[in-house]
Amino acid sequence: MRRLMLGLMICLMPGFAWSADVPRPDDARALQGLADARILWDVTLSEPEKLLSRLGVIEQTYRDLEQQGVEPKMLFVFHGGAVKLLTRDAPDRQIGNAQTILQIHDKLQELAALEGVERLEACSIATRRVGVTQADLVEPVVEVGNTFVTVAAYAQRGYAKIKID
Repeated sequence: MRRLMLGLMICLMPGFAWSADVPRPDDARALQGLADARILWDVTLSEPEKLLSRLGVIEQTYRDLEQQGVEPKMLFVFHGGAVKLLTRDAPDRQIGNAQTILQIHDKLQELAALEGVERLEACSIATRRVGVTQADLVEPVVEVGNTFVTVAAYAQRGYAKIKID
């Protein structure tokens, strides 16, 4: 049995080494002729683990654009249940998810600090429904009147809306 395992490991090792050297595909065709990419992230996802994962993909998207010579321009709008995760006391209210929520808060600060990330907005319609005010929101999230208005306005400015739900 040990010989079989050792033989399998020896046979599979070159495959692992080869796969590490394979170049990652690019997005040259889609990005051809673009100087910038304007994205409005429309976030309603209220599950902490999933939101944290999506924020990581959003950061990867930013980096991919940058590495391919396209200037990322991004805006985030949060509404629905997602606004509950953006409060200072959210970790205290959801003890089982406290660590993940704190990681979400940290990731939002990191994303907001990136050049080209314009704003992170929370919809006041959603915040009113859950009893949240601007004073409750973590930095750098800003409460606005209606994020549907934001979505419509930025669509007129050429921003592609990508839903995160």
